[in-house]
Amino acid sequence: MSVRMRGFASYIRLSDALKVVLSNVKQLGSEVVPFDRALNRALAEDIFSKVDVPPFDRSAVDGYAVQAADTFGASELKPAKLHVVGSADIGAATKLSVRRGEAVKIMTGAPMPKGADAAVMVEHTRVEGSRIAVLAPVTPGKNVSARGEDVKAGEVVLERGWQLRPQDIGMLASTGNVRVRVARRPRVAILATGSELREPGTRLKRAEIADINSYSLAAAVASCGGLPRRLGIVPDGPELLKRALLRAIKHDVVLISGGSSVGERDIVPNAVAELGEVLLHGVAIRPGGPTAFGIVKGKPVFALAGFPVSALVAFDMIARPALRRMQGLPADRGYPSILARLTRKVSSTLGRIEVVRVHVRREAGELMADPIRIAGSGILSSMTKANGFVIVPEDVEGFNGGSIVEVELYR
Repeated sequence: MSVRMRGFASYIRLSDALKVVLSNVKQLGSEVVPFDRALNRALAEDIFSKVDVPPFDRSAVDGYAVQAADTFGASELKPAKLHVVGSADIGAATKLSVRRGEAVKIMTGAPMPKGADAAVMVEHTRVEGSRIAVLAPVTPGKNVSARGEDVKAGEVVLERGWQLRPQDIGMLASTGNVRVRVARRPRVAILATGSELREPGTRLKRAEIADINSYSLAAAVASCGGLPRRLGIVPDGPELLKRALLRAIKHDVVLISGGSSVGERDIVPNAVAELGEVLLHGVAIRPGGPTAFGIVKGKPVFALAGFPVSALVAFDMIARPALRRMQGLPADRGYPSILARLTRKVSSTLGRIEVVRVHVRREAGELMADPIRIAGSGILSSMTKANGFVIVPEDVEGFNGGSIVEVELYR
């Protein structure tokens, strides 16, 4: 039954809403990409090293390659004297070898010459013509980075499902994995509904407003790995909306902002129902309660409220976990979290999750979370002033000032 001009008889709990959503999305296929374009992508297969890293024994210091036994007992008062027979440089194989009583000058990263089993730091030597005086002993293997010390050929270096970070890109390069299979990124169509909407930068007439949501939602989609495509503003009208929706479902996911609540012009849930099926409408969260989810021709459709804060919060709570699952990532929000002390009391209503925006700062060595006291789902500054949020569960009537709470940090 339509809720237009009737109001919601009940709201579904967020946990139950997520079960519905996640049971109706699945991981997309995979694709092979160059390793240097794989940052933040989720691996679709285990990665094995093709080579030993490092590929040869190399010096870890600037100094001299020696046979460690020649340095035993060396000290400043009684240095070991060794004859320098040449030098080994970076990027060039050396034919030199080190015999007892000999040393080879060597740079950091240069291949160890045959016969040498240690390197003496230059700081622990003194040059005496064609010889060096070693002022401190070294043991076999000292200051040498052995072949395969970091990674051995055939070793699993990164596992399927891992989201690649900058250091992982370096690992791919060092292990010879120049092309990698990663999960495909979901293509997300974004529609903004409302005859009052105009493009940002347009001179607005009375009762007109700028389209905020399609841009902020596109950024939100990109921030969790999706490929957003803004399809423009759809004026109010059931047939216009249905035609736009049928174009949008050529993508993997559809996000619609506006028209999801209970007013006469909130036509999105009905349009989804006429073309497919609405699986939920009304979620017990604030802000973001007037959220709907359905399926049209096998594609998930999220209908989010028109108020900017409601749209972004509902995206984080419901759509973000779904987009992450479609990429083979954990079906969570993916935000880092910290513990902080609330500076003021925050109130909530039993039976509904409250998403409280906060500003986290450090005071006297402790992390403090200041609740942002700006009410209203249309007040976007409540989010721009926030660097995180606190979730008050359905069964709690808020948190007292001084409470230690978990804060999820906006990236």
